Amino acid sequence: MKKFIKNFSLEEVEQIFASINEKSYRAKQLFNWLYERNVDNFNTMTNFSKKLRQYLTDNYEISALQLIDRKKSNCDGTEKFLFATHDNHFIESVFIRNDGTDEGRLTICVSSQIGCPMGCTFCETAKIGFKRNLECAEILDQINKVRQLTGLKNNNIVFMGMGEPFLNYDNVMKAAAIMNYTFGFHISVRKITISTCGIYEGIQRFIDEKMPYNLAISLNDTDMVKRSRYMPVEKKYPMQNIIRLLDVKFPVSRNRVTIEYVMRKDNISEEDAQRLKSMFKYNRIKLNLIPLNKGKHNMEIPVEEEINKFIKRLEIMNIPISIRKSAGSDIDGACGQLSGRHYL
Repeated sequence: MKKFIKNFSLEEVEQIFASINEKSYRAKQLFNWLYERNVDNFNTMTNFSKKLRQYLTDNYEISALQLIDRKKSNCDGTEKFLFATHDNHFIESVFIRNDGTDEGRLTICVSSQIGCPMGCTFCETAKIGFKRNLECAEILDQINKVRQLTGLKNNNIVFMGMGEPFLNYDNVMKAAAIMNYTFGFHISVRKITISTCGIYEGIQRFIDEKMPYNLAISLNDTDMVKRSRYMPVEKKYPMQNIIRLLDVKFPVSRNRVTIEYVMRKDNISEEDAQRLKSMFKYNRIKLNLIPLNKGKHNMEIPVEEEINKFIKRLEIMNIPISIRKSAGSDIDGACGQLSGRHYL
């Protein structure tokens, strides 16, 4: 059975080539074809001998995903892609034009698992359940495919699609390294963000291994009883333990940790603002406020006046904040909304 060539790091490809008496520099040439030139056929690699091209064709596959559906927002240009895997599962990727144009920051939101085991009640992916982890090649191929289909090179990556990245830690970090390689996608580490719902061991390993990427943690409530109701992860990995871990281990010199906060009608009170201030008084954090997407949930979406009042309270407390625009609301832009139709 053929293997996906994008499952291999540069060093591993060098070893493969050494085993067939090819020079090690061929690995960098291969990476250039795969990630810079974005080809999907070994026979287009014209600086390889016919013998080498045939060897690669006989033993490896380039494409790990197949496009099933594509939608583009009429509101902001956001695009949603549905891909099928080799074993007939479905994953989603989102291409976000952050200012609504092809210039400036272009973000791809990638998935790390098929489905998700975490069970967050406001997340459409949770309704699918957990199928399996994505291979490194399936993570990377999301970027290849989106670049091919849009004709644009993104300069920002967020692991905020389907799945919990820290439950697929090894494949996610391997893919992130290839994204950053000079001979890979060559995306700056400061433009790669790993978002977790709060897997304690994953955060600890991320810090201990001195991973250079941005870290984002989903909080979504200041009342931990409510948080455990909306996010079952709180029962196993209490947020207070994670905050203490950040106090002790997260170096001051690093970027601020981003705290993701989905705004509902019942979590943007004055008391919530006060609790946010006290929770992170020793941490260098940035609070990312996220509008609650419409979906198959029974949560109330706050009105603009309520959101603005909450933001003003946070600003008065000098809590650094950013506000994420709701992207692709007219095309089921939230993760799990498109693929869920194939499972539910």
